Amino acid sequence: MAHPPLIVLLGPTAVGKTDVSILVAEAIGAEIVSCDSVAVYRYMDIGSAKPTPEQRARVPHYLIDVVNPDEPYNVAMYVPDAERAIKEIWERGRVAMVVGGTSLYLSALLENFDLPIAPPNEEIRKRLYELARQEGVEALHRRLKEIDPQAAQRIHPHDLVRIVRALEVYEQTGKPISAFWHGAFEAPQLRRYPNALVFGLICERGELFRRIESRMHKLLERGWLDEIRRLLDMGYSPELKSMRSLGYREFTQVVLGNWTLEKGQQEYLRNAKAFAKRQWYWFKRRPYVRWIDTTAKTPEQVAEEVVSCALRVQQKQTP
Repeated sequence: MAHPPLIVLLGPTAVGKTDVSILVAEAIGAEIVSCDSVAVYRYMDIGSAKPTPEQRARVPHYLIDVVNPDEPYNVAMYVPDAERAIKEIWERGRVAMVVGGTSLYLSALLENFDLPIAPPNEEIRKRLYELARQEGVEALHRRLKEIDPQAAQRIHPHDLVRIVRALEVYEQTGKPISAFWHGAFEAPQLRRYPNALVFGLICERGELFRRIESRMHKLLERGWLDEIRRLLDMGYSPELKSMRSLGYREFTQVVLGNWTLEKGQQEYLRNAKAFAKRQWYWFKRRPYVRWIDTTAKTPEQVAEEVVSCALRVQQKQTP
């Protein structure tokens, strides 16, 4: 018996994917496979804006709380994990729905491009992070530009995590990381799941920035700083990849007393808006995405649009 199509719900940070995804999943009998590179870490619940325990009780979720904050996790580990989860959901006769905004994970899963074969190397990373601290992130980006102009063009000069990963792959393999990107950026198409229905949530830029700021205040009210304090008390270093993710990086400086709360908020908002722009740059180049404008709409209205569109497409595809 043919399995249902794969549903994908993507969009920039704070656009409202989680609330919409819960409603869509309940309407069509779906289970959710998270595509979020921070939600995979245990104990990092508030800052990653994971679905709440109540939401997870309503709809089964996969690939949340997979590893501890000091354990390695990357795109090469995510893809087989996601494939396995999708297969398990299908085998139970349910609809699988991938939800998230981590563009590299989405590209690797949907477009099936080659993944770097180099495993994480903590020794190399530690040395590169130390270099960044001494000479600045821009110095590492200049080095990347010398060995891999294509990657340097794709990776933002302040995106330290991805710059370090690119240099790490080069040191271990002797090949630029862009050599592993066959098909990732040119003519993107659905290769692994060619019948997937991919929906993108977007809204007017000013509205998105307001949502980013509003969510920041809500997460802080829920105890984001206390969560970071607990992580540090548990012995997790601020230098870990997990702790250097968006938001945790900035507000860790506040918890450590290096920045005022006001400065932490300013830095976070600046970086979150830049991150949303990078996400949008990736999304808009995907011709397979069916866009839904969420500006001035409730999650219920948006979910209804997604469900209606999915049903229409399925009816057209059914012989």
